[in-house]
Amino acid sequence: MIATLQRIGLTDAEAKVYLALLELGSTTAGPLIKKAELHRATVYDCLKRLIEKGLVSYVVVRKMRYFEAADPMILLNLVKEREEELREILPQLKAKRQIGAIKQEVTVFSGTKGIKTVCENILEELGYNGEYLDFGVSGLFREIMSFYWDIWQKKKKKLKIRSKCIFDEKLKKINPKLLKDYYGEAKFNPHEYSSFTDTIIYKDKVVLFIWTAKPPVAIVIKNKENADSYRNQFRLMWKYAKK
Repeated sequence: MIATLQRIGLTDAEAKVYLALLELGSTTAGPLIKKAELHRATVYDCLKRLIEKGLVSYVVVRKMRYFEAADPMILLNLVKEREEELREILPQLKAKRQIGAIKQEVTVFSGTKGIKTVCENILEELGYNGEYLDFGVSGLFREIMSFYWDIWQKKKKKLKIRSKCIFDEKLKKINPKLLKDYYGEAKFNPHEYSSFTDTIIYKDKVVLFIWTAKPPVAIVIKNKENADSYRNQFRLMWKYAKK
């Protein structure tokens, strides 16, 4: 019985005090403390909480408080209240479950052939008039992938794939041809913020090209929330990058 009362929200001590009151009827604290077999302070704390819950009432007779347990049917109201509270937070709980259910797929491609596969997949998935965002562009793509970089730009142009890239500003001086051959919008970050990891965001994917790895690798992360987060980061960077 005590376990059942605990499941609907009463503590062990509150359940003992309530059950003792049901058996004693209207009574002062003394007999109740003896019946419940609890410390005096604990009984008074329980009485206070049970009164707040509407499960105990009291009257004052000749300056003495007489406590009485409420009709057990009141317990049903307590259950209903807890059910209503649960219903209120159910949408939030379901939303959390959906977030947890979203899978994140991570695939690693190694070497120049693996990176070519990734780049071809990007073009295929974007299709005609697609769009991607790119930051951390240091020029290592062209240096490591050689003529494939030029081929990739031509394929982008043929498909009219739109792109926004944030380059290292030093490329203006050391490799202006790369910028001339690049197809898309370009902005620049100061060289002091340069990165050797080229990050491309498109659809629900983020691709990290780590050019300094031996061999170079491309890490493809498929997760909508992650891609949206990177997209927001890019927009902030694009806002403050220079033309």
